[in-house]
Amino acid sequence: MSLVWNRRLSREIRELGYDIVTGKLIVVFPDGIKRNYGPVTYEMYDALSHAPNPGRLFRQIVEGKIPRIS
Repeated sequence: MSLVWNRRLSREIRELGYDIVTGKLIVVFPDGIKRNYGPVTYEMYDALSHAPNPGRLFRQIVEGKIPRIS
């Protein structure tokens, strides 16, 4: 597993990770809940990690549109 992480991203997303090998997006919320989504491109992860409001972008392009995986 090759992971890329961003910590303390916003009030809505505490951590954002990406597994380069599997294309899995890992989202850790402020309450500690961790959810995995995939498949996701690195470009999508990069856009989320550099967005001015990553929580809003997450809701627009990931939540409910990309399947959650375990």
